[in-house]
Amino acid sequence: MQQMAANLVLLTIDDEESIRSSLAAFFEDCGFRVIQASDGRDGIDKVLALRPDVVITDLRMPNVDGMEVISAVKSFDDNLPIIVLSGTGILTDAIDALRRGAWDYLAKPVVDLAELELIVARCIERASLVRENRNYHDNLELLVKQRTSELRKLSTAVEQSANIVVITDINGIIEYVNPKFTEVTGYSREDALGRKPSFLKSGRQTDSFYTDLWNTITSGREWQGEFCNKTRAGQDYWELCSIAPIKDETGTITNYVAIKEDISGRKLHEDQLYYQANFDALTGLPNRHYFQKHLELQLDLINRASQFMTLMVLDIDNLKYVNDTFGHEFGDLLIKAIAHRLEVVCGHECVVSRFVGDEFTIIPPLAADAEDARQRAEQIRGAMNDVYIVKGTEIIATASIGVVIYPEDGNCVESLLKNGETAMYQAKKEGKNAICFYSRELNRQLEERFALEAKLYKGIDLGEFSLNYQPQINQVHGTVIGVEALLRWTPTGEASVPPVIFVPILEESGMIVAVGEWVLWQACSQAVEWQQMGLASLRISVNISALQFMRSDLDVTVKRVLEVTGLDPRCLCLELTESIIMVDSARTLEKMTSLADIGVMLSLDDFGTGYSSLEYLGRLPINELKIDISFVRRMLTTRNDAAVVNTIIAMGQGLDMELVAEGVETEDQLRYLAERGCGVIQGFYFSRPLSSEEFVAFCREWS
Repeated sequence: MQQMAANLVLLTIDDEESIRSSLAAFFEDCGFRVIQASDGRDGIDKVLALRPDVVITDLRMPNVDGMEVISAVKSFDDNLPIIVLSGTGILTDAIDALRRGAWDYLAKPVVDLAELELIVARCIERASLVRENRNYHDNLELLVKQRTSELRKLSTAVEQSANIVVITDINGIIEYVNPKFTEVTGYSREDALGRKPSFLKSGRQTDSFYTDLWNTITSGREWQGEFCNKTRAGQDYWELCSIAPIKDETGTITNYVAIKEDISGRKLHEDQLYYQANFDALTGLPNRHYFQKHLELQLDLINRASQFMTLMVLDIDNLKYVNDTFGHEFGDLLIKAIAHRLEVVCGHECVVSRFVGDEFTIIPPLAADAEDARQRAEQIRGAMNDVYIVKGTEIIATASIGVVIYPEDGNCVESLLKNGETAMYQAKKEGKNAICFYSRELNRQLEERFALEAKLYKGIDLGEFSLNYQPQINQVHGTVIGVEALLRWTPTGEASVPPVIFVPILEESGMIVAVGEWVLWQACSQAVEWQQMGLASLRISVNISALQFMRSDLDVTVKRVLEVTGLDPRCLCLELTESIIMVDSARTLEKMTSLADIGVMLSLDDFGTGYSSLEYLGRLPINELKIDISFVRRMLTTRNDAAVVNTIIAMGQGLDMELVAEGVETEDQLRYLAERGCGVIQGFYFSRPLSSEEFVAFCREWS
């Protein structure tokens, strides 16, 4: 390298002095004369004044950035090697720099400067070869008259060139190839002579590409460009090629000379950059960037008068719950399985992308009938309902699908995606595993929902949450034995918001974890305060959401709350929904056992509405079953609901569990439950939910 670098000038442009100094020290040791520039403007001025042999530049710099340096240098010297050394980490910057004319690209920090040294050497050699080719073309008449020794030197240089050299006659028949041709293509000199270069074609370029090339050189002009050829072994390789006509003394074209550099490595790097910029690393599906570009193209191509375009936004239901239960590695494997199933059910004619996280987007082919969208959505939803097997575990991963149709539901990419997500959120709200088509009313509802969510985030800090307490009566002994703590929310200056509206938002947003912990502290503190006021030691029931159960260290939190407040663990009952125990996992059993070991009671809330079985009830440390209000309301009028209530009571008695019926409003309901041995009653028949002060008064009046 030192011999090659003798008398060569290297310019390094970078706004970081330490980097410039490091490069200068290294390349001065290699034999270069190194000059430095601290920004793009200074660099351009020094290129004009000092004419360096090679330039190494950063991209992000004050005054003038590296992209402008590349453009400026290429405008007055397109054969000056420019090497980009950048730490931006942005893939599109690398592609843009190469397209503007940079010769090579290397990311900071450079661990091994020897790699940069090799790139510099290769670029200098390439520049030298291009200059030789141009000089050869411009001075062909003079070269013909030079002495035999000079011709021999030229022949030796061509033979030993690091690039492919091919010479043809005026009809494109190969007359000469150098050894590099054989090395790269695998074809011998004898294989190539007498044939046209077209025998190397890979089929990647169109016929018009070669027509333009031929028209350029036959008109006496030089052609430069890139194309893909195929080796003897059948492998594609890329060449950076310069083809120039050779003329005699009269200006007549006698031959053509092609100088080709193998750039397969660089093209592979560009392809990798393109893939990383446009495809999802986990699933291999197109990513958000690619999908939006494709959607823009579809909008430009559609015939609005006769075609409909459908966009589906699909979100996996309960993926957070899966991650919390089995871990994120398991969740990633599930996402890959879902992506594969979507590709299979949608087929090659659909564009399926992993838009973000657990959200996918789908564009079916353009259709002449808007009803086609519903059929496709049902087909996809049906496929999603089949069981997945991940690491030997069977799991159901349903999806909520929002559907929009262009142009009725949006006239641009942004509006279509926004309205598709609106419809998807509505599908979740309707119970998940559903399909929802967009309407303007949905958009209004979603805007209201987001407004409520924003207010909920401030609810705890502003003191807007409170608890009401509904008594639980032991009808056998006629005593108040407990109370259920019920969350209420009254935004500042507004009316109270019903729990059926704000609790689902807390759960979907994840705020239920923080709010649930607040409820636990508040309820236990209140229970201790009542005891200090002289009330009997009552059991206080607190609802625990599935997300709160799985995501937080609930047993640790419960211990801390009981220790700080001083509440007897036997006075605390945690109400768990059936969705918590639907997944038969060791983690669920471990958590419930840990809670039971503390001494608190565990109640299965809304029993009968989910999928619990006797197997679960027999193995889990559950003390209490609560009969859901929906069964209580219909048990006197609907035979099936009466049978469910009777069965739950029999199961609870058989397993020696306490039974609580919620939602009891009439004397007939009370009598029915009493006759069948359901001991604890909760509902409007005895009392609506009360404030803490009202509950104290209720207990004293009851006594």
